[in-house]
Amino acid sequence: MRGVRMLLLITGHMRSGTSMLRRVCNSHPDIMLLREFGKFNAINISYYRHSLKVLKRCLNVSNRHTFSPFHSNKQYILLHNLSFAVGYLRKMFKYRGNLVTVSTIEQTLSSLFPESRVVGDKYPRYILLLDKLMRSDNTNFLVIYRDCRDVVSSTLKQVRTAWSHLPFAKNVDTAEKVAHRWVKAIKMMDFYKDKLHVIRYEHLVQDPKSEFEVLGKWLGVDPAGFPVARIRDTSIGKHRKGLSNQELEIVMAIAGPTMSRLGYI
Repeated sequence: MRGVRMLLLITGHMRSGTSMLRRVCNSHPDIMLLREFGKFNAINISYYRHSLKVLKRCLNVSNRHTFSPFHSNKQYILLHNLSFAVGYLRKMFKYRGNLVTVSTIEQTLSSLFPESRVVGDKYPRYILLLDKLMRSDNTNFLVIYRDCRDVVSSTLKQVRTAWSHLPFAKNVDTAEKVAHRWVKAIKMMDFYKDKLHVIRYEHLVQDPKSEFEVLGKWLGVDPAGFPVARIRDTSIGKHRKGLSNQELEIVMAIAGPTMSRLGYI
């Protein structure tokens, strides 16, 4: 079992199940994970530069989601995030004479959520930043991966609907772009696999009890605290209706070898 405090970052390519994994983990009484706060990469800089990046993140997120799970009124999400950011930066102010590190962020979150044994953040982009984040010895990573075909299908659906107005959508608006990004994420996962706890999305949704039993032991928390009954396996294979034949051919040409190695084809 691990110590009383633990820093956990959940990551994986977008549309791979990171949000579902965070929701279930956050329902555990010993765990508190932020939702795409995204500032664990804003490290080794001054407190003041870090503060500007935190406030900029609030404005970029706008009213899309709250960082913490205690507020759901969309009309006030930005206000809530700014309030959270101010509280976070006030707690971190005592470290202002030193560079901001992963450790100081973890200590700040622990002081904000003193009852939680595990604190951290969920952010898909961390998977592409592992080279930087792995330099911190006290960071624990939970990575989830999913069939590239379903990832591409789900991502393109979001880009064509809910994400259509967002700046980052242009980076994932074709099957080719998403497939290349997925392959890169898997390469990062494979390179650091000995330092990660890795979950396969399909295994998680088909046998959540077993997966969370193992995860609970790794985190040092009671596995019974995870509400696994909420998990459904209805999203496997949705690419069959979500991708055109041409898009599927593109995905297979780019990601086929990696998918084969992982046992998807």
